[in-house]
Amino acid sequence: MRKISLHVLLVILVVTLSACGKEGKAKQANTEDETVTVRLGILRSAQPLSLSEEGGPLYTRLESAGATIEKTGGFAATSPAVEALNANSIDITVGSITAAISALVGGTSEFSIFTKQEGDHRNQGIVAKPEAGISGPSDLRGKKIAVNRGGTGEYLLYKALEKGGLDASEVDIVYLPPTEAGPAFESGQVDAWATWGSFTANAIIDFGAELVISANDVESGNDTVFIVRNGFLKEHPELVYEVFEGLNEESVLLSKDLDHTVQLIQDIQGVPEPIAREQLESSFFPLDPINETVRQRWQEIADFMFEKGIIPNEVDVLSNTVDVRTLK
Repeated sequence: MRKISLHVLLVILVVTLSACGKEGKAKQANTEDETVTVRLGILRSAQPLSLSEEGGPLYTRLESAGATIEKTGGFAATSPAVEALNANSIDITVGSITAAISALVGGTSEFSIFTKQEGDHRNQGIVAKPEAGISGPSDLRGKKIAVNRGGTGEYLLYKALEKGGLDASEVDIVYLPPTEAGPAFESGQVDAWATWGSFTANAIIDFGAELVISANDVESGNDTVFIVRNGFLKEHPELVYEVFEGLNEESVLLSKDLDHTVQLIQDIQGVPEPIAREQLESSFFPLDPINETVRQRWQEIADFMFEKGIIPNEVDVLSNTVDVRTLK
């Protein structure tokens, strides 16, 4: 066997080490290039996704997992946020289960619901001024009621009609987005307004209205839900889990400094302090995984919405949910 000289061995060793060094640098560069941006579509609502701040639990968790956060919004309602999600402009957003059900009509929305908060029943329902003479569901007969089509407002109205033993033909339903329903209600063009969140607080504090029929009164099941684009869920399930845990930690943090939380709500909604403070409780509700009991309840809501004509066809809610605990 031919002997290899010491000089040749040294050359081979240098070349090998150089190649390893380059490979190591390449791996490091690839790792840096693979930093994931989690695009959050925030609503002008008092819940932890929208109120999260840099340096807080949500940001910290995702940064530790090698991701960054990019916020888009705030959207006035769920519908435009879902449009952005379907257009691959955002990855995660929030809304009501009724709005999510409406977004699933037609089968073109590609998202899954991965966690929920209890609906803020204190700030959901039907508001009216004292002169309207409405104190309960049966008093809605013959009244003009503003609702947003296919979402929380229309669902709450139909629940109230059912509670009062009324048919939809016995009231005058006026379909308006919340930004238009407020002025119509203030000016007396409608007698009542089925609404939620800051819109409810605004009607009570600024327009002299009362919450004459609450979500609790009509046994509403309208939870707040957090949804994720299916493509993102498939690629980064572990980050969706981190969002879930981070939002729960955000909810706890928001409860510790109420004045700061009120200021955050004011900043995102552009509302006076009393309206922001009216919504505080909904910020603190814990986020829960979605179990079979919840899925069945939501399916019943979807079936109710179809039965009442709120949505044009049936929706399978069950197949558009995921148990976030399985994403660890």
